[in-house]
Amino acid sequence: MKLLVVIVLVLCPCAVVGHASMVKPINWLDFPIFIELDNGTWVHDFAGMKSRRHCNPGITYPRELICLNNNDCEGAKIPGDVCKWFSNNTSIKKPTLFDPKLRTYGKVEHPSQVLYTPWRAPGAAPVASPCGVSGGNLNGCSGGPKCGQTAGGYAYGQKMTDFKFLHKIHVTHWKIGKIVEVAWAIRANHGGGYQYRLCKMPNNEEGRKALTEECFQQTPLKFVGDVQWLQWGEDESTRHEIEAVRTNEGTIPAGSYWTKNPVPACAGNYGGLLNQNPCLNGTQFPEPIPGISGYGFHLDEKVKDFPFSIVDRVQIPENLEEGEYVISFRWDTEQGNQVWNTCGSIQLGH
Repeated sequence: MKLLVVIVLVLCPCAVVGHASMVKPINWLDFPIFIELDNGTWVHDFAGMKSRRHCNPGITYPRELICLNNNDCEGAKIPGDVCKWFSNNTSIKKPTLFDPKLRTYGKVEHPSQVLYTPWRAPGAAPVASPCGVSGGNLNGCSGGPKCGQTAGGYAYGQKMTDFKFLHKIHVTHWKIGKIVEVAWAIRANHGGGYQYRLCKMPNNEEGRKALTEECFQQTPLKFVGDVQWLQWGEDESTRHEIEAVRTNEGTIPAGSYWTKNPVPACAGNYGGLLNQNPCLNGTQFPEPIPGISGYGFHLDEKVKDFPFSIVDRVQIPENLEEGEYVISFRWDTEQGNQVWNTCGSIQLGH
């Protein structure tokens, strides 16, 4: 049995756990539920930026609303949580990112294994949906029952753009031309980098179903400044400023800005998935502050999610029309062939 686990990890070092989500603005799956905080108290509220609770949104949705065609998402325990929506088994055709300062998984056994992963050409890897697919394998996969679980995620979950929400989706109000804050949080650290994009909600009967990656690529949001913050929970006084590493070279769309994931995984193929923190053999790149590194999740113990969110500021373009928009968070990983997405609703006005 142990040998089988090792073989699976060699094929896909990404494991079958939820990995990350956008926490600010409030995402589509986030609505008030009872949440236990780190101090043991319970609140009825959005998960938002609450410490270690970023994967809570969606956990209360029944699987029959998540899984397509009466399947059971290959037996996934909780297929709805917001950290499980992504595109699996996606790759690039030609790498464009080689700057060592931008690399996040340069310390692996065979460099070729991360040459065509999404972060090596930010934005170029195709996605099944700009808002993610539950389990990552929209059209299934080859290899027998539960093949998705041995290749990352699970099969036959649906697109978030097609999902029939039972709750009222929260809408965040932003002003055109202003600088706003955005944030995401990690459960399993695959390195890479990320971008936030806007698309105006299609004005037709399909609505969310008509959202496309091409639409989001038309309005990538430019990051503001050369710093970002790690924030513990919702208290802004806990923020720690760190240098942001950004690039707009070799990116898709051309000239669009992306930001490197500032949290280094452990050195090696698995980034610390097989080892306890602290990283036994060093990190993939220097820590932004002491103690901020690792994989977040481990096979050999139930380590809690990272307790902090990664905060940036972005500029809302001045030339946008007023109206209803959707924001898409896109995280292109370097460790494996995955792109993670989360979406939220935005109302733009003056």
